[in-house]
Amino acid sequence: EEKDKVLRQILTADMFDDYANQPALYLRTTDEMLAEFSYLGDRAQEVVIDNPRRIADRVQPDMQPFPEGFYPPVLEDAARDVELTTWETAQRLYGRNGELPDIVRERIEKELRSIIDNGFATMYDIARRLVKQSNDDGYLVGSRGSVGSSLIATLCGITEVNPLSAHYVCPACRYSSFDLSGRFGSGYDLPDHSCPDCGTTLSKEGQDIPFETFLGFTGDKTPDIDLNFSGEYQGRAHSLIEELFGNEFTFKAGTISTYAEKNTIAMVRGYFEKTGGYATEAEKRRLAKRLQGVRQTTGQHPGAIVVVPRDREIYDFTPVHHPADKSANGIVTTHFDFNSMHDTILKLDVLGKDDPTMLRFLEEATGVDVLTVPFMDDKVMSLFTSTEALGIPGGSWDVTIGTLSIPEMGTFMARGMIRDIRPQRFYDLVQLMGLSHGKNVWVGNAQDLIRQGICDITEVIGCRDSIMTALIQFGLSSKMSFDIMERVRRGKGLSAEQEAAMRENKVPDWYIDSCKKISYMFPKAHAVAYAITALRLAWFKVYRPTAYYCAFFTVRADEFDCMEMCTGLESVRQRRLDISARRNSTDGDATTALEDRKYYILELIEEMHRRGIGFAPVDLYASDASRFEPAGSDCILPPLNAVPGISAVTAARIVEARANGPFKSQEDLAVRAGLSSAIITSLGAAGCFADIPASSQLDLFSLG
Repeated sequence: EEKDKVLRQILTADMFDDYANQPALYLRTTDEMLAEFSYLGDRAQEVVIDNPRRIADRVQPDMQPFPEGFYPPVLEDAARDVELTTWETAQRLYGRNGELPDIVRERIEKELRSIIDNGFATMYDIARRLVKQSNDDGYLVGSRGSVGSSLIATLCGITEVNPLSAHYVCPACRYSSFDLSGRFGSGYDLPDHSCPDCGTTLSKEGQDIPFETFLGFTGDKTPDIDLNFSGEYQGRAHSLIEELFGNEFTFKAGTISTYAEKNTIAMVRGYFEKTGGYATEAEKRRLAKRLQGVRQTTGQHPGAIVVVPRDREIYDFTPVHHPADKSANGIVTTHFDFNSMHDTILKLDVLGKDDPTMLRFLEEATGVDVLTVPFMDDKVMSLFTSTEALGIPGGSWDVTIGTLSIPEMGTFMARGMIRDIRPQRFYDLVQLMGLSHGKNVWVGNAQDLIRQGICDITEVIGCRDSIMTALIQFGLSSKMSFDIMERVRRGKGLSAEQEAAMRENKVPDWYIDSCKKISYMFPKAHAVAYAITALRLAWFKVYRPTAYYCAFFTVRADEFDCMEMCTGLESVRQRRLDISARRNSTDGDATTALEDRKYYILELIEEMHRRGIGFAPVDLYASDASRFEPAGSDCILPPLNAVPGISAVTAARIVEARANGPFKSQEDLAVRAGLSSAIITSLGAAGCFADIPASSQLDLFSLG
């Protein structure tokens, strides 16, 4: 409407000087359009009504921006390779006298039918190849989303998550036994047993995840195979995709950013401050709400690659462009936001994450194969209730659990949840991951149920898949259980028919009420993958502490500042308490985002000191450019880029320069490494120039 022109003025106020003189671009009625073109006289109707109709008549009514249907690329022999790999791995893990357990064979046959008949084999084969190459190159790959719901993905090596029900399997003779009671949310929690046939200690597996959560109830839903590669390896993984399909068929997935609530409120307030106009707070909020969702800019997905089949062009599906303000870097992305084409062309999510990088670092530093690290270790599990396993007596400081820096488990929110849950089993951690990543799942829901003693952590609704498996155990049909899960995980509650079916099968009232409160639920396969990674890293924290802290500070502590953090226990503790006091103050002296991030690093350094591990000074000749390294069993040598103002690139130049011999002076260092005077000053403040003079020139007055 015409009155909405103020919205465009708000949008353009920071971009153009003439924002107040924008033309009226509102959608006009036919009468208003005729009035606008009245200067044409009798031709006004032709221009306003007749010509637009002629153009509209020429447009096919069924025209789509991109073709209907799914157009995946084709890898020759993908179906054969996936099927062959699946059966070979299944026989290696479960085969006994050439036979597979019925539950394994039937699950494989069911999944293969869906995957091959619907043309999804290429997607599995691409993921299989990428993960295998990354593993061969020494980098583990974590799975995201629901891909771990697929046994074929497990057997192809795409994910470590085994979706079968909890079971034992003998690594020697392949004896197996499956628990179908539903009592175990994870096979890792089964009691230890020896093989009844050969006496070998049985392996424990299975996370009890239905395949339907990945490809839908009928198995024809386009799969999302999302993978977490090491950030160091992500570029190589992207290159592998280009090598498989060719540059002309692979593109970065484009994104369209829109204005969010926080942005629009600031824009509206800024507009009225700039113009000197007046509006009530209610009117400002109304205007801000109208601006939410308006396109702001274009960009690219951090890890998604779109692949076009060889018999098509990208222009059959979407225009392409350079992201906003990045036309010079050569990156080309899809113009349409990929979400609109999700079921049309293939998108591979090849993300770069820190956890695989940390595991690679730890494997190199300790010589311990991360795949041999046990998931269930008594000392590691004790971190969720105390700090004793770290050698820190309980009550000696204000941190009462040992999960600092463990992925997804070290934040204040996660620690609060851990104190309520007190995890003792692997499935407890899976539930914790699901609850912490869901929406309206924990606060006011599962947390209250646990605190009131109505149920424990194993019974609350933590992950979306658990709804389906739990309802099947109550006696509901698979289809009804699936439909309820799908509604609840999307925040749509329960239909009257579904609620009646649940009550008829004696589903508890608290469970039904919990379903109604949920807005979003995390997939169990993703939660399991997170829990596996967390426990691996926690093992290194307990048993290889110096290497662990080196890995963490190298990979995750971008805000590390040796001048602030390599100053001893008491200084670090006081700095942490200062930030904590301001964070909790009510006088408006709030902390910055940088200080909030530094808080967690300071807290971890304090823990490290309490375990008897300290820092050596930064050494111009011994420190690595960007890696923290052990300097003995209880000391860590910070890298050069831990000095304030020194980037990894600058630090690398110093390392390159020192390889050519000692520095005669600070001037010599500056020239050979191309350093500014500010960086020389920073190195001096960090104590790097104890025996290096400022200048190579002799002082004649000092010779006598």
